[in-house]
Amino acid sequence: MTCAPDRTGHTQKEHGYGTWNSSQQMIVISRMMQVGLPLYPAILPPPTTRHPPTPHHPQLSSMISARSGYCYNIDTLYLHETDATMEDCKIKTTCDELDQFLSNLSQSNIPSPDVLHASPTTSDIHHHSDVHHAIVSSTNAEAYRCKCSFQIVADVNDNLACVVRENGTICHLPDGIFPPANFRIRKAMECLINLLNKRSDRTFIRLRENLTSVTFDTSWDEKECLLTLHYGPPGISQSCCEEWKQEAQIACDECQFVRVTGRSKGIKLFVSESNYTSPVAAANDPILEEGIIQDTLWLILQKIDESSIHRVESVSMVQPKQSTDALNVKIQYQKPATAFQHPNAGVMLTSLHWILNTLTKVAQQHISTTIPNAASTKLRLLEMYNGAGAHTIPLAKSMLLSEIVAVELDERLVNACRNNCRLNNCLKGEASDQDQTLVEVFKGDAAEWAKTLRCIHKKNRSSTDTSPNEISNNGTNDYNEFDILLVDPPRQGLDKTVCEMAIKGTFTQLIYISCGRRALIRDLKLLCSDFDIEDLAVIDLFPGTDAVETLIHLKRKMLK
Repeated sequence: MTCAPDRTGHTQKEHGYGTWNSSQQMIVISRMMQVGLPLYPAILPPPTTRHPPTPHHPQLSSMISARSGYCYNIDTLYLHETDATMEDCKIKTTCDELDQFLSNLSQSNIPSPDVLHASPTTSDIHHHSDVHHAIVSSTNAEAYRCKCSFQIVADVNDNLACVVRENGTICHLPDGIFPPANFRIRKAMECLINLLNKRSDRTFIRLRENLTSVTFDTSWDEKECLLTLHYGPPGISQSCCEEWKQEAQIACDECQFVRVTGRSKGIKLFVSESNYTSPVAAANDPILEEGIIQDTLWLILQKIDESSIHRVESVSMVQPKQSTDALNVKIQYQKPATAFQHPNAGVMLTSLHWILNTLTKVAQQHISTTIPNAASTKLRLLEMYNGAGAHTIPLAKSMLLSEIVAVELDERLVNACRNNCRLNNCLKGEASDQDQTLVEVFKGDAAEWAKTLRCIHKKNRSSTDTSPNEISNNGTNDYNEFDILLVDPPRQGLDKTVCEMAIKGTFTQLIYISCGRRALIRDLKLLCSDFDIEDLAVIDLFPGTDAVETLIHLKRKMLK
């Protein structure tokens, strides 16, 4: 769940982005200026009322023309150049910061950061005949976002348009295109605006009335697209709900949305594509009412020699060809549209592959020290901030682990992760094959779990009152016996108690996925008292912004 808004509820927004305070903005602005980037911060406000028509900002228009810059809809929006030099500068700055920190460690043989590139995400073989897809280049700074929100404004002729805002001023999108949006969202934007601006009839009067903003969500493979329409006061009239649904159904079918949802104070309406079949596994889940995004990934596994370990050759969204030399594992996801999902599919694939490769190395080292009982001594993993299971399910299906315990705070994501485990036949207590890697998913705050696990570590092993929150009465100490800790926290990094739990617990390996560079350095200062850095890599998280994802593998010092 890389770069998720703060899911404790303190700063979370439901539209896929968080709000930074002025201090946080100044840190980012200062860093961008240091590396020579022209920077114009813009934060999209929560939808309230549709702003009156505003002309193009002359300074922004000239910059768009002269520099091919764009307004980027991310946690914080920027308008700046997006050439390769800027991207290289961002990655270099991150690597330099890591190198400077690593140089101060007492550890010998310190690795240098590897620079990874986002994986291609999809192909042109899709079920929407009028939506054309292309494989996204790993060096392309465009077409990577699968979730975008825009404000809706009207011009003097009452024609609607999608815009973002720059310092409170409306920033129009050149030719109506938002470059970071993936191809499915671009097509959906064009179709929706054309429908809303039809003048031949009054078909979409209810959809237009009091409309203030829109959110587009697509699956990682871009096969599915969901639209949410947000309405300001007085919102959708109770007496017009059926008319709204009729108009929404037309938009849903013509633009090939899986679902169209309308939200205003006290009212939530939705319609689905006429030939759309609701997710079966989530049919009785209340989260279905919020909208479900479905995705499929494939793991291509290659057996290593005569051991029970399989190497992950690749992670793909395109179904691979059958091969006698490889095992193709299908992974299915159902993700609530209103909760966090990784907005950059290419980065998600690359990071997942890196995690799996790292665990393969760890498993190989472990199995070489436990033969001949290797089959019964696979590693156990604790995952914190697991989201809907983007990492959890592939880890379970990779055959590298004996068991996974996953902890997540957001109840929507907890339910989604359990459902995805059920969907992929790896939920503990329900899976038909009890010999495979099984997953338990719990709702809880990572810091609170860390405190509880530290207490367990100090208790007598025969105590039955040992488990955090939901498992306090199960009479087992297994929840403190882990080999690996995997953390993927939001931008602010780990709570200090989580770092202390990692240091004082039984973990021999730690994998840290970070989207907050300064928080990562802060946490590593604590963790490196007992852990050495085995491997690290960086990847451009959101091209055109200052965001970078860092992947760190740490190993307990005594195992060196």
